[in-house]
Amino acid sequence: MTDLTGYPALVLNADARPLSSHPLSTWGWKDAMTAVFFGRVDVLARYERSVRTAGGREIALPSVVLLKKYVAPVRRVSVTRFGIFTRDGHRCSYCLERKPTSELTFDHVVPRSRGGESSWTNLAAACMPCNFRKANRTPREAGMPLLQPAYEPTQADLYAKGMELGVLDPIPISWRDFVYWRLPLQT
Repeated sequence: MTDLTGYPALVLNADARPLSSHPLSTWGWKDAMTAVFFGRVDVLARYERSVRTAGGREIALPSVVLLKKYVAPVRRVSVTRFGIFTRDGHRCSYCLERKPTSELTFDHVVPRSRGGESSWTNLAAACMPCNFRKANRTPREAGMPLLQPAYEPTQADLYAKGMELGVLDPIPISWRDFVYWRLPLQT
């Protein structure tokens, strides 16, 4: 069987906005085809690539699908390593040096051993030397002030920062009309 992993489908809510923007809401081709088969989505754009059904019918792979039922958007952005690094601009929050992802880690501003949570407001990108030097102390105890704030971003914040940094995958041309002016507006 041919590898079709390069054919994701952009998933738009019933209001024609992406379900999420960071990461952009997509389904693999199999999930998209299943949703089409069961009538859960309308296909707004298709790839030139097609698949053949067991019955021999040829169907073009969906590139953009629109959910028939509205799904209430998630107001909070999930905390992830990628999200922390993107929010902080791939810079260490203690020395402000820009580093590749492989040289970054995240630091609990208030250490977990002292009740610090794994939340947007308590996690900061840190280079390994700074994280090691800070150790199990607060920034004040370590004499290392947090030079950029740890805050909870919106999806729009992360998307804009990701585009600015060039860390998001390029958006296929067939999706551009469906993404740029429809990004979720979140407060």
